[in-house]
Amino acid sequence: MSKKKCPECGFEWDSLGDHEHVSAAPQAQEDRYRAEVADMYYRFGWKWVALAYMTGRVVSQGRQLPSGFLEDLTLARTNLESGCSSVCDITADLRDLENKLFEVLLHVSEGEVHAMLELISKAMSGTLQQKDVDLTPLKVVLADTTIPSVCSRR
Repeated sequence: MSKKKCPECGFEWDSLGDHEHVSAAPQAQEDRYRAEVADMYYRFGWKWVALAYMTGRVVSQGRQLPSGFLEDLTLARTNLESGCSSVCDITADLRDLENKLFEVLLHVSEGEVHAMLELISKAMSGTLQQKDVDLTPLKVVLADTTIPSVCSRR
């Protein structure tokens, strides 16, 4: 029996069998997809931080938050960190929080609205950092004021 040799990998087999290459493309695609999702969670984590920071500014000025806002903020963080919610659900949760907070900030000042939009822009571009925000004013109304763990996975 003669042997065949694969010109791609050098594998030798007898003429009765066959040799196939398993494509690495599906694994590379999967790795790329996972990296993209991790990057989205990273950016959404920082968007949560921006919203929490602006919430702290509202609270420190003695302003009223919409009913259930802090519970929604906490739930959004939990959904973000658990990895059990879809990117679409997290996007919707954060957008809802942003809209509610935007309405409150309209009654505070134009500068506060601009500050929030700037922070969200930095968060979504991946440039917001811990030194840019201080979540300590939230300690009086929120149990966990640490930076979400998804913000350190980059």
